[in-house]
Amino acid sequence: MKRKWIPWVIAAGAVVVVIVGLLLWNPPFVQNILGESNQVSSKSASASGSDSKVVVARVGSSKLTLAEYKAIAGSYQQGQIEPMEIIEPWIQQELIYQEAVEIGLDKDDSVQMMLNQLEIQYEFSRKQVLQNFWVRKETEKIVVTPQEVEAYFNKHKDEFLYDVKVSQIMVYDPMTAQTIYQQLEGGAGFKKLAEQYTQDPLKGDPSDFVSRGSGQLTLPMEDAIFALEPGEYSKPVITAEGPTFIFKLVDKVKVRKDVSYSDYAGYIEAMLRYERAQTELMNKLDSMMNSARQNADFEINLGNLY
Repeated sequence: MKRKWIPWVIAAGAVVVVIVGLLLWNPPFVQNILGESNQVSSKSASASGSDSKVVVARVGSSKLTLAEYKAIAGSYQQGQIEPMEIIEPWIQQELIYQEAVEIGLDKDDSVQMMLNQLEIQYEFSRKQVLQNFWVRKETEKIVVTPQEVEAYFNKHKDEFLYDVKVSQIMVYDPMTAQTIYQQLEGGAGFKKLAEQYTQDPLKGDPSDFVSRGSGQLTLPMEDAIFALEPGEYSKPVITAEGPTFIFKLVDKVKVRKDVSYSDYAGYIEAMLRYERAQTELMNKLDSMMNSARQNADFEINLGNLY
């Protein structure tokens, strides 16, 4: 039997403790912040011709050329993308790198050693490594107290007793998700809407059974799904990773008699930290961008795209 899966699964240890782990496998919130341009920088570095001389955006002395912009745009797989969906993450990346250098991360002995190893063994660029170290450093500042973890467990304890099977509709535009939800509220069939709209391969077919705390879902996803009864569907769940989901609970089976706090404390702490990291790091980036605007330290030239 072909195994069915829930796409866009997210590992439970989203906040990686070991530096190498963070650098070699970016947690979703790191991917969201650092975006696609790191993955294509080496390809675009050798670009030649007039496109390599046209500047689309600038942060300090760093420039995003039209050639680099096109390389990044070509790496996206979800069809047409708005220019600012490329330019803004690039600006954020450059601001992160510049702050990493400003606070002396590039001079730290342990970072220097890791830089040398990763550049040789894994072809990471210096800029990419320092961006990741900055995210790692900022994430370490985020605090989740044992009291918060225990309160979350107590609130959701019964949900850890169950495995569930779900169908989903996944789209990238929250407004489209809201339109779909309104159609569901009007009596439209979930499967039919999934076949029409969803951008995942299941097309509304149910997943395998999944447990709360399995690491396959973010906490907001779990909160939405495990609050449902069979046949019910959730409101749109917007994720920081990009997609928006609507879930329908197909089946719910009690598979455990009891669960203990110690079994899930580490998982809950990591996932609460992950959720908080998304918000706090994006707020930090917004502040950095506002400061750069005030200091006229970056510019955007959309006219050069056409």
